[in-house]
Amino acid sequence: MAGGQAYAGKITYWFWGESDIPGIDKWMSSMVSAYEKLHPGVTLNLVPQASDTLIGAFRLAAQSRSGPDIDTQWATLPTLTPYWDKAAVAISDYVPASETSQWLETSENAEGGKIVAMPIYLIGVPLVWNKQLFKEAGLDPNTPPKTWDAFLADCAALKAHGITPFGMGNKDGYFGAWMFAIYLTQELNSLDEIKAAIGNIGGFSMEQLDGLLSNLYAMMQTLVQKGYLNSDVASLDLNQGWQLFPQRKAAMAFTTDGNVLTWGKALGEENIGVAEPPKWGHGKLADSYDVTQSSDEFITSWAPNKAAAAAFLVWLHDPANMKALYAETGAFPADKRFPVASITDPLAQQLYQLDTAKTSIWLENYLPPQVDNDADLPAGQLITSKSGTPDQAVEIWNRVIQKWRVQQIPEYQQYRKWAGGNG
Repeated sequence: MAGGQAYAGKITYWFWGESDIPGIDKWMSSMVSAYEKLHPGVTLNLVPQASDTLIGAFRLAAQSRSGPDIDTQWATLPTLTPYWDKAAVAISDYVPASETSQWLETSENAEGGKIVAMPIYLIGVPLVWNKQLFKEAGLDPNTPPKTWDAFLADCAALKAHGITPFGMGNKDGYFGAWMFAIYLTQELNSLDEIKAAIGNIGGFSMEQLDGLLSNLYAMMQTLVQKGYLNSDVASLDLNQGWQLFPQRKAAMAFTTDGNVLTWGKALGEENIGVAEPPKWGHGKLADSYDVTQSSDEFITSWAPNKAAAAAFLVWLHDPANMKALYAETGAFPADKRFPVASITDPLAQQLYQLDTAKTSIWLENYLPPQVDNDADLPAGQLITSKSGTPDQAVEIWNRVIQKWRVQQIPEYQQYRKWAGGNG
């Protein structure tokens, strides 16, 4: 490894993950303490980050080339854009291929034959349903809705029995972003389509994407108008909306693997079902699932001792540490060396089967951060707050994408290169 001594110096680590994986902050703190004891020449300063400032805080740090030596960002474009801006280095320049080849989902952060960042965990977003509430509504508690028509029929039956069918929160825009990630994917034939439309590189136009977005927001509007979502969806953030399910105030939800296991402890695992989201779209990607590494860790370009930063990140993937991650949080490590046989909980086994059974895509990863923040989130909020139409939601996308192309010219040019397969 180049870039300094591997086991000496001070490392500042801006870390995020608790919103995805309850308990991961505790695991990471224990890892930091253990590493400092193992290597007394290293001092690690762990600084937890908030979801709503994750991208913005790092952008400010990058302007002055100061702050963290290791940073967490969401996968793909929130990670690649700092790399394009030379605020991050490729981790594969400091970690041998014998190690990176053991990591899962590294393709989400690949650029020019290099791996920019390191995954820690995998996260899937299943449909979760309360079997007891299904039974109260006269539904088969062991049969989830596999199609959109079946989902709407189940919602109608639940509502008719005074049960809120689907409980989520969208005050922060993340439920809408999840609907985009899950269901716009199902309308695509390949990832190249959305990349071509946003990058304006030909082959799939913005007008075509507009049509797909319009369909998506019309579908969401129907859920709101029919009362299939909790009435306060617009005033609860994602985490607050999640509290409805374990409180038996909603029969279904989308959530993370880790939350499913937490809810299983609260309600009894025998009362919870998990399945793929009901199929709505008709594109070739409609059969994909939605697993992602979600967030990842990269080394900043200004870190004075990149070798030490890389050595710590590699150590996190030690099989014993990955097993500890699973034991502490129930999250599935993004590492081929993780012993699957250690998953003995039946609900966790179901989740792992969903996560590994087929090709997975989290479409939000492929949006430029400005487009995600200024278009994806507010467009969904417009619908769930009943303050606008699907056409107006689509107009937000068009306005923001055009603004991004003009304001972020270097990033736009890099995006076009990446979208065209030349990155």
